[in-house]
Amino acid sequence: MTDIAPHRPDADSFDLRRTARIVGFAIAGHRRLILAITALTLALVGLYILVWPPVYSASVTLSAVADDDRQREGFYDDWAVFRRNALKDEMILATSGPVLKQVIGDMRLGYADVYHPPLRYLTWLWTQSWPGRAWRWTKDSLFPRAPSPYVPTPQDVERARTLDDFRTGVTMTQIPDSHIALLTVRGPSHRVAEIADHVAATYIAQRRARFAAEARQAHAALQAEANRAHADLRLLETRMERYYTQNDMLLMFEKDKVEIGQFSSQQAELDAKRTAIAAAQSELATVTGQLAREPQDILAGRLIQDNPVAAQLKQEQAKLVAARDAMLVRYRPDSPDVRDVDDQIAAISRQLAATPQRGVQQSSIARNGGHDALRARRAALTAQLAADRAALASLSGEVAARRSAIDRIPQKMKDSHNLSRAHDVLEKTYLALQDKLMTAAVTAATAESAPSAIQLVEGAALPDRPDAPQTKLLLIAAVVMGLVAGVVAAVLIDLVQDRANRFRLTEADTPFPLIAIVGQDAAHVRRLFAIPVPPTVKEGTDA
Repeated sequence: MTDIAPHRPDADSFDLRRTARIVGFAIAGHRRLILAITALTLALVGLYILVWPPVYSASVTLSAVADDDRQREGFYDDWAVFRRNALKDEMILATSGPVLKQVIGDMRLGYADVYHPPLRYLTWLWTQSWPGRAWRWTKDSLFPRAPSPYVPTPQDVERARTLDDFRTGVTMTQIPDSHIALLTVRGPSHRVAEIADHVAATYIAQRRARFAAEARQAHAALQAEANRAHADLRLLETRMERYYTQNDMLLMFEKDKVEIGQFSSQQAELDAKRTAIAAAQSELATVTGQLAREPQDILAGRLIQDNPVAAQLKQEQAKLVAARDAMLVRYRPDSPDVRDVDDQIAAISRQLAATPQRGVQQSSIARNGGHDALRARRAALTAQLAADRAALASLSGEVAARRSAIDRIPQKMKDSHNLSRAHDVLEKTYLALQDKLMTAAVTAATAESAPSAIQLVEGAALPDRPDAPQTKLLLIAAVVMGLVAGVVAAVLIDLVQDRANRFRLTEADTPFPLIAIVGQDAAHVRRLFAIPVPPTVKEGTDA
């Protein structure tokens, strides 16, 4: 186990009495140092007060249009006259270079008329001092710059330094929860009020001029586009007029509608002709067939009488039948006589069957009228068929020609639609450009006279005293800081030098034993060095 050091309560506390004694001995031993540091601090502060220019400030109150001003937006909805930016953008633009350059030129401000940050002013003092000029001359002599058109002249450097310092002295801040901003200008003279007013007026004027230039530029650009669109529209209208004239579309497809109607009629007529030809061909075939079957001559009349041979045979047959009947009375049916008679009757019957009962005695031949009618009908059908075929050929040619014209109608409609669509697009473009051109013309005419979205509410007041330097406060602070710095320096020197004093010798842990404390006898010292005694000094010794 390791040894644990005993607890010392006095080691954890801060000994104020000891610290006070250390500081007191340091002050007593280094009074001149403390006074010298305090005097040096006062001298530096006094030099700053004398050399550094005072800082005056003046503020201008500006008002911006609210973002949710619906009444104003509704009234000026169709007009592009009242332009505005966000208030943060306006704050940056108000302190931009173009505004400050114009203010410097208008008011003929120099470097001595603008605000200077301390470090930049110290740099400027160095450049204007004899050591600074000597150093710059030496540097330019040893390291000369190469000739270049981009090397700034002393006048350019002076203007740039003036603009940079002037920019640091111009600020614009927005009042919280409002559309009000304060444009503050700092400077070394009372002219800051005039400069602040001129900065605000210059910014508002440049803002209005910028918007007017934008309006004029927009009007010029829109005018050129409108003229181009008008020329394109006129060219397209000329092309449409030529196209409609070439295609006989003066009434927009009215002639094509008539053509379609006539084509439909001719197509129906053509179908009727084809049907008639087919019917005529069918009828002609029928008539031809009938004519082939019909004879040219026919039997006009016949005289028919009974056949005398047949009548004589019938008489003989009747006689044989009667004779047979008489023989049957005496003879049997199978007797030879009877059979002879039967054979005779049968032979006569066969002969009677083969002999016609009646015969034509006289016939008259005449011309067949049906044959002649069929011939006439065939001739008529042939003629009609030839006429229908000729008409069909002629009508087919007309229908084919009209069909080709009708087949071009979709392409004509497409071309006409494309031309109409292009015309509509150009016309809408031209009308839109004309509308924007009117707005741009009104904007260009009223941009410089219209009320601005940024307005000056209150001008800058003339400052009665500078904001800096505050002489009394600086001198008091210089005395306090000088004393504090002197005491700190005295304590540090006393600690570093480790000078013997009564306090250190009376410490318990001092390496040297304290035998006695010798006091100071001022009277003895004066007598020893023959120093006259002031009447106000009393003799005595310090304990």
